Amino acid sequence: MSATGRNKLLIISRDTLLEAEPRAHSEQVFRKLASLNRTGHHLLLTAAEPDHWVPTRGNVDDALNSQAKLQQRIHETGGELEGVYYVPRSLFTQDRNREGALKDILQRYAATPRQAILVSSSVPFLKAAARLGIATHEIIAAGENESNLLKELKNI
Repeated sequence: MSATGRNKLLIISRDTLLEAEPRAHSEQVFRKLASLNRTGHHLLLTAAEPDHWVPTRGNVDDALNSQAKLQQRIHETGGELEGVYYVPRSLFTQDRNREGALKDILQRYAATPRQAILVSSSVPFLKAAARLGIATHEIIAAGENESNLLKELKNI
C-alpha cells in the first residue's frame, strides 16, 4: 500500500481509540473512521509493544484481543484497518522510540510526512510527529466525559 497522491495515512494511538470505544459517541467515531477510509485515508493504529512477546494469558493476549475488537468495530461500520504498529522500546534506554517508529511507518507506507496525520493523546508522540512535519491532532483524555476524538476526526 502506498499513501500517494490524495491518499493520506491516518495514524491513531490504539489506546485513544480504546478509550472512546465504550463512550456514548463511539458509534459516531467508528462511522467517521469508515468515512475517512472511503475518502482515501488509510487507517493504522499504534500501540506500545508489550513487555514480553510470549504466548501467555496476560499482556500479549490482551494486546491482540483489543486489536481484534477494534478491527471488528471498524469493519462493522464499513471501514478497514490496515493494522497495528507496535512501537518498540530502545534497546539501550528502554524509552519508546517514537520518532524512529514514525519514520519506519512512513517508509513502510511509502508516505511523506505531509501525507500523514497523527491522532494521539501522547504528548511525546505528538512532539515526535511535529518534528518530522507530520500533522497532529491532540486528543484530551476526558475521564468520565467524552474526549475530543470525534471533534478532531471531523477536522481531518
